[in-house]
Amino acid sequence: MRPAGAERALIGMDVLGFDRVRRTLWVACAALLLSSLSAAGQSAPDRFAFIVGNNAYERRANGDIIENSRFNLFTPRNDAVRYAEVMERLGWEVLNESLADRSNTSLQNDLDAAAKQITAGSEVVFIFNGHGFSENGKNYLVGVPDDGERYNTIADMRAGSIDLEGVIDRLSLAGPSRIILLINACGDEPLVSDASIAPAKPNFDNTVSEILVLYSSSPRGIAYDYIDNDETQNIVQNTESDRTDLSLDAEESDLLLSVFGRVFIPQMEENRPLLNIFTDARLDVERLSARAASSRDLPNRQGLQIPHVLFDTINGQFNLADVSKTAVDSARFADWRIYPPACRFNVEDRQEALQLRSEGRLGSSAEGRSIQACLLSAALGDLGIEKLAFDSDRNGVVVALSGPDSPFRNGDLIQMANVKPAGERRERFNFRSLDVFGDMLAQHYFVEGSNITFAWRRSDGSLPASGFESRNF
Repeated sequence: MRPAGAERALIGMDVLGFDRVRRTLWVACAALLLSSLSAAGQSAPDRFAFIVGNNAYERRANGDIIENSRFNLFTPRNDAVRYAEVMERLGWEVLNESLADRSNTSLQNDLDAAAKQITAGSEVVFIFNGHGFSENGKNYLVGVPDDGERYNTIADMRAGSIDLEGVIDRLSLAGPSRIILLINACGDEPLVSDASIAPAKPNFDNTVSEILVLYSSSPRGIAYDYIDNDETQNIVQNTESDRTDLSLDAEESDLLLSVFGRVFIPQMEENRPLLNIFTDARLDVERLSARAASSRDLPNRQGLQIPHVLFDTINGQFNLADVSKTAVDSARFADWRIYPPACRFNVEDRQEALQLRSEGRLGSSAEGRSIQACLLSAALGDLGIEKLAFDSDRNGVVVALSGPDSPFRNGDLIQMANVKPAGERRERFNFRSLDVFGDMLAQHYFVEGSNITFAWRRSDGSLPASGFESRNF
C-alpha cells in the first residue's frame, strides 16, 4: 500500500480458476477437511483474529508525524479498527490489544503471545494493512521503524519487516485447522526502487492443511490508501499532523477507509462463503480504484487495483459469519442437494444421487450439478482424498492431502485412468485439468460392473517410482 497511490498459486481448489457454480461445488467437495473437530465431537472450532494497521512509517525523534511524507499512510489504522469491530461482532476473539503502528519487533512479540492463546483445531484470521514488498521469492509486511528512523534501502525495509512464512509459522504452532491471511498492501513497494515485482508465489512448509492468502492488489498494482478528491483532501489536510489519532465522525471515517476496506469490510458480515465475497468485491474495488488513479501519476505501474488470491488450500465453503458451515459434523445431517459433501458420509444420499445419474439427470441444470458434486465428494471419500491440486509443472492432478486409509500419499501425482464399463470398450482419461478428473469420477465411479484403474507416481524417491490403483464395482 502507498499513499496517493505473480503469479497466482494454484494449490488446492483456487476458486478464481473455475466458473462460479462449478468452483463452489468443487471446492466444497474436494477441499473438505476431516480434522480433529469430528473426532472431538465439536460442533464449531474456536475462532481467533490478529489485526494490524500501520500508518506512521516516518516520524521525528519525538514521535511526531513527518508531514508530506511519501511513506506515511492514513487509512490502515482506520481499517484495522473496523476489521476488529466486525470480527468481534461475528464472534471472533481479537488476540492483540494494540492494533496500530507495530514495529517488526513488536509485531513478532505480539504474534508469539497470540500463538499461546490459539487452540488446536481452531481457525485463525490475520489481517494486515500497511506497506508490503517482495524480494527473492518472499513476501514481506513492513513494520513501522523506530522514531527518528526511516527506510532508505531494501535492506532497511527487510530488517524492519516480517515475511508471510514467519506469520504462518508463528500462528501454526498450536495446530489450528485453518489460517487465513488478508493482506491489504502493495506486493511490491516502489518507494524502494530495487524491490521486485511481487507478490511472489509462496511455499508454506507447515502442518496446517488449510491456508488462504488474499491480497488486496495484483502484482505491480497499487493498494490505494484513499480516493483523492476535494472531500478527502480537506480531511487529510486537517489531520496531516496526527495520522495516528483519526478522531473523525462516521461519514469522515468512511471516506478514510482504504479503497479495498470500503468495499470488503461492509460485506464481511454477510452469511456467504468468504471466497465468494472476495470474488464479488474485486469488481467494486477495481471500479473505485479507477477513481483513485485518476489524480495520481503512476509511472510504470498498473493503475487499477485488482484483488487476487495468492495461495489457496481452503475449504471453499468457509464462512466468517456462520461457524456451522465450517464444521465437518454438519455435513452428516445436511441436504446433499444444498451441501454435496453430505454424500461423503451418508450412503443413502449417495444412492439417491446414483439413481438420478442412472436416469440421465447429470448435466448443466442445478440438479445435475448437485448430483455431480455429490458423487465427486463420495468418490474422493472412497479414495481417501481430502484435497486435490493441479501441478502444471508435473502435468497432472496431485493429492494435496490424503486420509490415513488412502492408497495415495500427499504429493502423489495421478496422471491418468483407464475406465472399463461393463460390456464396453476401455476408455483412457489423461488428467490435464481438475475438471477432467472431476467429470470422470462423477460419471464413472460407483457404476456397477465397471473398473477404474488409476496410474499414479509417488513423489518420494524412496517409494516405488510408479504404480496402479484399481476400483471394481
